[in-house]
Amino acid sequence: MADVVDVIVTDHLRFETLLRALRDRSRPDLAAHRRHTLSELADLLVAHASAEESEVYPKLRELTGTDDHVEHGEDEHLDGHRRLLALLDVPDVESVAFDKALGKLANSLYHHLDEEERTLLNDALRLDPAVRQSLGDAWVAERDRLIALSCGSRAAVAALLPD
Repeated sequence: MADVVDVIVTDHLRFETLLRALRDRSRPDLAAHRRHTLSELADLLVAHASAEESEVYPKLRELTGTDDHVEHGEDEHLDGHRRLLALLDVPDVESVAFDKALGKLANSLYHHLDEEERTLLNDALRLDPAVRQSLGDAWVAERDRLIALSCGSRAAVAALLPD
C-alpha cells in the first residue's frame, strides 16, 4: 500500500533526476543516453499527470470544495505536455535547440512541482490515512498502466493537446 502523497513526491524526485541526466553533456554516448532518458521522462511525466487528473484530483476537489488549485494543476499539466512535445520534436538530441527546449520543460516542471507540493499535496494530507492509501494504490496502478502503453510517445503526447 502506498500513501498518495509519498508516491507522488517520489515521482517528483525522479523527474529531477531524469532532468539532471538529460542536461549532463559529459557522457560519451550522449545521443543514445538522451534518447533513452527522454523516453523514460516522457512516459513518466504523461502517466504521472494523467493518473493525478483521473485518480487524485477529483478527490481533492471534493475535499476542498473548490476547483482553484485543481484547475491550475491541470493547466500546468497541459503546459508541461506542450513543452514536452516541443522537446520530443527536436530532431538532434545533441543540439543547442534540444538544450533550450529541455530548459523550458524543466522550468515549467519545477514550477509545477513546487506549487503542487505546496497546495494540492498539502490538501491531500488532510485526507484520512486510509483514503490516502487507497488513492495512492489507485494512482500507482493507473500510472503504471499508462507507462506500459508508452503514453509518452510523440503521437500520444500530441493527442493530449487541444487543436
